[in-house]
Amino acid sequence: MPSFETHISVSAVGSSLLAAYGTARYGWDGAIPSLAFVAGAAGGMVPDLDSSTSRPRRLAGLLFGLSAAVGVAGFLGSAGPFLQRPWGFFSILAGSLYIFVLTNILTLCVLQSCTCHRGLFHSFAVPFLYGGFLALLALPRGGDTAMAVWLLSVFGVFSHLILDAFKSLSLNPLKLATNNLTLSIGLWLTTLIVTLAAFLRLTRI
Repeated sequence: MPSFETHISVSAVGSSLLAAYGTARYGWDGAIPSLAFVAGAAGGMVPDLDSSTSRPRRLAGLLFGLSAAVGVAGFLGSAGPFLQRPWGFFSILAGSLYIFVLTNILTLCVLQSCTCHRGLFHSFAVPFLYGGFLALLALPRGGDTAMAVWLLSVFGVFSHLILDAFKSLSLNPLKLATNNLTLSIGLWLTTLIVTLAAFLRLTRI
């Protein structure tokens, strides 16, 4: 199977070329090329979230843990009656570290329990779920940014799936996400909702 380095290299090189083309052809400026590139390069790692030994899964745990810890630190450091805020520096540090470890472990446990390798995240639905989700996050920066992020996000995930398909794995657009029918239906419904939400928001800009 293609290695982590192969997947990230292909998605990064392809995303850089597409970002350069978008800049030259459509006048992407400011942060648009950079955000689109990051979305596309990261997309090359997304399918391997269903592998228990993959670096993307470990990075996902660290990323979610860090995000939660930063959010908790900001909350505990702000003034307010709930939990008698603000807390002191060492109390905030201890609380943030606890949330980081807890979120990291929970993320890994959820992925471990819901996925098997080349299952849930190797589905045809995932490029559009990932792209739609990032497009929604990018919408506050404008429609051009959201569209650029969506395009390169979809490319990044597809680059991984196509590389796997070249190694004798089928790329079936009707493939269930997993043998668990409930999880498969949930993934496809979530993809539909996120894609429609991104499309409707984009058409209103």
